[in-house]
Amino acid sequence: MSHPLYWPARIFFYPVGNTSAICLTEELPPEHKADVLLLGCGDPRHILYTAYADASIPNEPRKLDVTCCDVDAAVLARNTLLFTLLADNAAENRLPSIWNIFYHMMLDESSLSLLIEQCRKLVPLTENLDSWKQGPYAHVVTMCSSDTLSEIGRFWKLWLGTSNFSAKQAKRFKEKFQDGIKNVRKRHGDYVVATSMRSAGPLAPVTLFAVSEQFKDFWMTGTTDDGSPDTKPANNPNPTFAFSLLGDEFAVHYGTDPVSGFHLAEALASAGLELSDKTTSAIPKVVRAARQQFSTWCKAVIRRVQNSSASSASLMVRMYAGEALAFCQALRSANASVVHTPIFIAPWRRSVVQLDDTLYSPSAPSPAPTSFNVIETSNLIDHLGLQNLLTVTIPLLFDSSSSTLYTEALLPAGDSPAEGILDHMCGDLSTMSLLLGVVPSAYVSRFTARSNTAETMMQGIADPVPNQYHERLAWKHISSGHPSNSLHKAEFSFSETQLARKLFDIYLNMFSDEDVRKRMAILSVDNSQAQRMIQSAVIIHYSRRSFALLIAHMKTRDSTLITGSNFFQETACHLHLAGFSLPWISPTQVQELLSEEDPPLFRAWSTVPEVVTVVLVVPRHIITKVQSDLSDAGTPILQCETRVDSKHNSFACLSGSFGKLEVSGEDENKVAVIVDDKAGINGTSPLIVSFPVLSSTLICMSGGTVGLGVRSTLGTVELTKKLGLEMCLFKALLTDERYTHVLARTPTTSHGMINSEPSPEHPKLDTKRQGHPIHAEMDKYNTQVQSLTAHVDIVDPAGQASLASGCAVTVEQLSPNKAKLNVDQYEHVISFPFPVDTVNVKLRVARKSKYIEASVVPTLHYQESNIAGNFRAAFDCGVPTLWSMHRVNLDRCPSFKLSRSRNAFDWLRPHVGLTFSQRQRASRKGSGLPGSTPDTFMSLKDSLHCFFVSAAGLEGPTHAEFTLWNPEEDEFYATILVTNIRLDLGSHTVVADSWIIPGSSDIRDKLKVEHVLSIKTDTYESEAWRHLLPLFIERCRTWKHKPSCDYLVLNSVPLYPGAGSDPKKVPWCSCGMGIGTEVLRERYGSVSAKYATRAAISPLFPVSYIEKVGMKIDIPADLALTKCVACGKGGVPLSVCARCKKAKYCSKDCQVKDWKTHKKNCVLT
Repeated sequence: MSHPLYWPARIFFYPVGNTSAICLTEELPPEHKADVLLLGCGDPRHILYTAYADASIPNEPRKLDVTCCDVDAAVLARNTLLFTLLADNAAENRLPSIWNIFYHMMLDESSLSLLIEQCRKLVPLTENLDSWKQGPYAHVVTMCSSDTLSEIGRFWKLWLGTSNFSAKQAKRFKEKFQDGIKNVRKRHGDYVVATSMRSAGPLAPVTLFAVSEQFKDFWMTGTTDDGSPDTKPANNPNPTFAFSLLGDEFAVHYGTDPVSGFHLAEALASAGLELSDKTTSAIPKVVRAARQQFSTWCKAVIRRVQNSSASSASLMVRMYAGEALAFCQALRSANASVVHTPIFIAPWRRSVVQLDDTLYSPSAPSPAPTSFNVIETSNLIDHLGLQNLLTVTIPLLFDSSSSTLYTEALLPAGDSPAEGILDHMCGDLSTMSLLLGVVPSAYVSRFTARSNTAETMMQGIADPVPNQYHERLAWKHISSGHPSNSLHKAEFSFSETQLARKLFDIYLNMFSDEDVRKRMAILSVDNSQAQRMIQSAVIIHYSRRSFALLIAHMKTRDSTLITGSNFFQETACHLHLAGFSLPWISPTQVQELLSEEDPPLFRAWSTVPEVVTVVLVVPRHIITKVQSDLSDAGTPILQCETRVDSKHNSFACLSGSFGKLEVSGEDENKVAVIVDDKAGINGTSPLIVSFPVLSSTLICMSGGTVGLGVRSTLGTVELTKKLGLEMCLFKALLTDERYTHVLARTPTTSHGMINSEPSPEHPKLDTKRQGHPIHAEMDKYNTQVQSLTAHVDIVDPAGQASLASGCAVTVEQLSPNKAKLNVDQYEHVISFPFPVDTVNVKLRVARKSKYIEASVVPTLHYQESNIAGNFRAAFDCGVPTLWSMHRVNLDRCPSFKLSRSRNAFDWLRPHVGLTFSQRQRASRKGSGLPGSTPDTFMSLKDSLHCFFVSAAGLEGPTHAEFTLWNPEEDEFYATILVTNIRLDLGSHTVVADSWIIPGSSDIRDKLKVEHVLSIKTDTYESEAWRHLLPLFIERCRTWKHKPSCDYLVLNSVPLYPGAGSDPKKVPWCSCGMGIGTEVLRERYGSVSAKYATRAAISPLFPVSYIEKVGMKIDIPADLALTKCVACGKGGVPLSVCARCKKAKYCSKDCQVKDWKTHKKNCVLT
């Protein structure tokens, strides 16, 4: 395992999602099938919503093949239960009870009976994989391994077992369950919990009181109340909430809220509620909306799975119970035809991953996917670390321009989103993207069509330092987004010295918790900042194996640390295991060292491998003494240490389990098998830990010890009182076989031993698709890429002749990331991974050697004028794909009506206002002044702002007809007709359901339109619209492009780039003209219906980790979620400091206690 081993005390159960559902196929063209990997899948809301909202060709539903991975089998047991209920006949009639089973902690009698009845049907199917495959649900849900089926079945048996409780057992079960709920309520106290407001997107402020009161009601009653008079009494604990990875302890996460996974904006967009509305009338509306969405989504699933077979069903869900990093490594091994892997299923599990042969072997008749065009990782980067996640998922991402890897973060890192991405990446984003081979698409395009309005508003009305900030990134292959004639997998290179320095910088960032300066810095900051730094310091995601695997992945394409040198041996070990050749670890060197040292450990071994495994058995009574202290400390990190004299080595890449160690054989033939204690941390068995180590390390440690300890962090200070400064739990001599064993193979739960840690499989380079080599040169500080140099070999005879004859070499910029090399009549297109500036290109021309090198500067900073190339499209198997604009199914986006209330539409005003970054907002105020620089992106956003404000009637009458007009050329180049304003629920924004008509006068004169609003655009903005309009059309396409499509003929999206506002050169193809235009015929006549093409026009938002976003939002003062700065108490009247008017306190005692800290920052106002 590359992630450090945490003490398994504080484990939460996440039965339902904590963010709203998204459409998993939103980046895929409608013709493509969807092979989806959900890591940390949680509840199935994304699958349900995708089944409903997926945009595919009519009568050709897209095949959805979804592989779900979660470390908690209880989550998968609930999900599988849901899908089996939906696959049964008459499922639609039972949807109200299915909602109760899935979302209520307390159940009514009929819902509980349905649950128990379903468990009785399911339990017999879990005997083995064959019994499941022969059952009635195998065409909908399949199991990736027998261990997964066994674990899921275990929970079904537990749920079913509650129906056989005696009266005494049932009473104890209910009391224990309700005590767990009460403890969560005590934890919340008087705090206002409003995290579900992010699920309302742009209407977040409107839902503030509704979601906070609904949350309280849910944890008070265990149910959701939609105001229905037919609600049945719910007095029975829901067994599906009672059991989890933690056993029968109540472990439901304290933030669980059933409505969080739904789109609350739909309930309130037309409700007429104002920002200051504090009534509870919205609560039943919110709950009804969630219930209705659940019902609608489930019906979409039912249509896909009922009356179908495994071959005909358009939805297949695959379940895997285990840790995400391990599963990804296993899938990568399956790609290399290794089904029975040497990888442990999860931390604290000694079973190895053994995927089902019939699904994952090369000879499988209907093989399961092992590479994916959609990988969704939930917020696993908060739990596993971004680099750990990227190194195992990127190799599984299908090589396609539409393939997308999603990452989410809920826990804020750094003091801003910009600092947060640097913290997660462990380095500069552009450089790390080059090294990894993927890049966030919005980082290149500089905009996003997804809104983070809710997060911005939550920051504005919550604490100065919010506990959460939701950031979602869509990563794509760095070579994607180019037209097919220039799609190259360029060979990137760095100088050896610069690369070595960069890797060391990455190393320092990955292990910055070991930096003594970082710890000392806490002493010089205020209380709140110190608390944030401490919270950040105790979250550690990386071991030296993480670093080794990161370098191994890059290969396909330590004086500042307190204990850095202590991890040197572990670093070397994992670099060796990752496939790197280290001269002092060769078999010859090991044998020479054995001869010199003659260590007792290996004296009788005939052959000593380069890497061995050390196993340490910690007696249970040792654990018992400190168990409560460890648990009180939360999730302290365990690590092993070897010591002899002054030599001290630390090892953080551990495998752990509770059980009995059975040892047989001797010397290099010694093997060990672990019999797991199912009770785990709550059992009576010893703790067994193991770790790989270089044999050369142990050879030099005769007479040494090995110990298990707790890693020292700012969060484990209290443990030093119990464990001492060394934080050692237990240690023994390396030669003491009562507790220590050195093995050639790692112990598992079976006799199929594995050799140390698995080595990553390195993919073979596709030499047929190699493009021109590109060399990256770093700046003098070695932090960012300073220049990119493309090496182009001139192989064309005519080009060689022109070069040899002395013809001039010129470079022409085609788009932000493309340049054309010209030598007389010879042309060559160079594709760079990032936008570049060719104005000051430096050329090296080797006329005799027949090559040219073009060195350019990356321009990832903001460009004011030429932004057309930011709107990128590429071809994937002859189909246009979008780079940074997700697709929408307009017919699944609910429309909303304008309210008569004057202030009820206040939510839309700040939403469209947040399309401007803080820089652009300041620039708008100064635009038009002498000396101001024109900003095309700001002008484009101004036009879109005008478009939405006018279409919604926010500042006057509602407009539905618009033209785009370039007054400099006096050309009208497009007419836009708006038929609806809709909610793009999955992306928390609005979208104009529009129809675009060419602007030529012969068409425009025949249109039956009145009261047209003309939007003025200059030459630069007209060119930007030329590139943008085809994307607005393509993103909502439900028709097929014709074989004769102009995009394919001219190999360009848009058509005629550079033609600006020329109305005769229409930038979009004609394939979609006249399709679905019945809505226009009656209103605007047959001409509009003939020439119109449907489009989804959205606001374009700034990227939070590139530019500062947000603005001051006028929220009523009594809405502010302020808390006492001393104790954190909220939801109560607060007194403000009379001197500075900023700090607030719930009592005089708190103010007195805080004065020592506050007086440093208290400034008289």
